[in-house]
Amino acid sequence: MRSGAVVTVVIPTHNRPQLLRRTLDSVLNQEDVPVEVVIVDDGGAARASDALDGQGLQHVRVIRHERSKGVSAARNAGLATVGTPWVAFVDDDDLWAPRKLAAQLDALAATPAARWSCVDAAHVDADLRVLLYNRVSSPEDVHTNLTRGNAVPGGGSGVLVDSELAREVGGFDEDISILADWDFNLRLSSRSPVAPVRELLVAYFVHIDSMYHNPTGVLRELRYLERKHSAMPDGRSFHFERGPWYTNLGIMSHRTGDNRGAVAFLARAVPYTATVPTLREMHASLPRVFRRRPPSWPADVKLTSWLQRYAGSLS
Repeated sequence: MRSGAVVTVVIPTHNRPQLLRRTLDSVLNQEDVPVEVVIVDDGGAARASDALDGQGLQHVRVIRHERSKGVSAARNAGLATVGTPWVAFVDDDDLWAPRKLAAQLDALAATPAARWSCVDAAHVDADLRVLLYNRVSSPEDVHTNLTRGNAVPGGGSGVLVDSELAREVGGFDEDISILADWDFNLRLSSRSPVAPVRELLVAYFVHIDSMYHNPTGVLRELRYLERKHSAMPDGRSFHFERGPWYTNLGIMSHRTGDNRGAVAFLARAVPYTATVPTLREMHASLPRVFRRRPPSWPADVKLTSWLQRYAGSLS
């Protein structure tokens, strides 16, 4: 581990005090790594400071936006206050394993050229049942695959980055929100190799209020990224594959009850793929995809070792 490394953790939040307390607990229980925490209350009616009253938390600061500026602006406001060598971001509904930061610092120490790190992540529901397991690939594959998909698991909650590098790339793009972490990772990958940790260290909470359950917004931001990164400084160019993305957006629309939107997205997918699911097929697949554990798991997945601490926390 990089000796004496202190990490500032930036948590953007908006009107989710119960989830915020749970997330903060997972941050403050990091092993062997001293942390400072900056909570950015993005104009929520429920003040983050009220949610933390009486807890006597040291090394935790709250910045408040009186009106919401969006998640990217909230992350940037936290980044602007960072005075430590390393910064990490975690959304107010996600969870970290206790050794998340220590494992990443170890990976960075073993890869001196790398200035950022990512980890494996699992998508979980409100009962902390695992819906999907996302493994991080090799550093070379992350670099290549980021031009087609967000190859960094865990959304905005999986990355640890050199604070100066985070500033060098300009922080988060405040013109977008849903895919802002993907855009940030793309720019990090242009400046530095990544040090991945192939271990389940982030739980990404999937629920209907997540920003990602906005198919039209996702498509708008995909097109934005394609324009923005059409010619990257390192020779890469961003291009999303229409068939799979339109199909996924159709499934997302169907899941949120917008069957008209689902049909429209599936119609767009037709010219790009030979196997577009029907609404009936999508409906039949939802319990399997979103409610049951997939049939096989990597042998080293140990769910109860740290997720069990939060079982029942939302009941």
